[in-house]
Amino acid sequence: MAKKNKEKKANPVSAFLWKDKRRRAKNFYFLLMLLVVTAAVGMGFIGEKLEIMDTGDDKIVTEAPQDIVFEEEDLQMMEAISQAGSLNDYLFQWANNGGELYSSKNVINVLLVGLDSKDALENGGRSDSLILVSLNKKEKKIYMTSFFRDTWCYMNVSNGMYSKINASYFYGGPTGLIDTIEKNFKVDIDYYVAVDFSSFVDIINALGGLTVEVQEYEAEYINRTTKHTIEHGPAVKLTGAQALVFARIRKSDADSDVSRTRRQRQVITSFIESAKGASISQLNDALDMLFKYVKTDLTEMQIISYATQALANGWINYDIEQYTLSDENIFKAGYVGNTSVVFIDFPLAANTIQTTIYGDSNVVLDENRIKIFNLVSRFA
Repeated sequence: MAKKNKEKKANPVSAFLWKDKRRRAKNFYFLLMLLVVTAAVGMGFIGEKLEIMDTGDDKIVTEAPQDIVFEEEDLQMMEAISQAGSLNDYLFQWANNGGELYSSKNVINVLLVGLDSKDALENGGRSDSLILVSLNKKEKKIYMTSFFRDTWCYMNVSNGMYSKINASYFYGGPTGLIDTIEKNFKVDIDYYVAVDFSSFVDIINALGGLTVEVQEYEAEYINRTTKHTIEHGPAVKLTGAQALVFARIRKSDADSDVSRTRRQRQVITSFIESAKGASISQLNDALDMLFKYVKTDLTEMQIISYATQALANGWINYDIEQYTLSDENIFKAGYVGNTSVVFIDFPLAANTIQTTIYGDSNVVLDENRIKIFNLVSRFA
């Protein structure tokens, strides 16, 4: 018996995405690098890249409404630590105080996790980079907050432990890492995207390289200690391999992780700028490589939804502000035994991060509160 030929129904999502594909590709790549490399979302080749199948659903929304500004909700205030018998006691109390995480319908928080290798992406490893990307639709701004990977804290993984914050991914995976950051910095994280940093070499090369400011001492250190040679100046063009080295060096600076996180944010910001001038073929090549090295809890339909909103509301034009916990009142380098770590005044850090992202905070900084630095026996 002859088989009946079934006419395949056109996918309305794919049809929408490929209409005016250059404009949509730009927005897709911007958000991909912002919320997949600064975490994961966009508009353009998404139907092909995510292998969207024909759902037969005629009700898929192809136009997004303008961003709605919601009224901010009142959050329960939380007190800082007023009594603690030891460093560990202080850290445990703060991470488990049950305080309400700051959140807002006007803000999307995505945690970018940079890992050392594809094996770490699949099997767990220590996170090499931690950046919270916060898209504030009310203020029309994007905040990039870097966390120091050597931050000493309590984490509820492996039945509870004290360690550097980057160990929480190794022992608890993405869930353990997000829980650790949320409980210590008191902000709600919506999604995560883990990326293998080694993949950046080919992706950057596919875009034709990127341009960053390179300090003279940074160029000197790279030229002296690696096989790479780079120039210094306000606008230096780097290949993928050079950019990866630039983003990861840390012993060239007296402040170690402070300047290292700055360089990582420089590279990500340049990624975004490179996307604006990239050709369709360059975007296509970069995306083909990138999707092989990404792990996220964003679903395909969530990516499509955010991509549509990005296009309709011009997220690509939002100003980007960078923030790190480098204030001397928040951050001090020190030791736990013989281990070099970073100590953070968590209540002050949480208050500052919340105020930066949301414009307000629910952390009360009482004058009589105990500061973590008073419980540390040895500083660097």
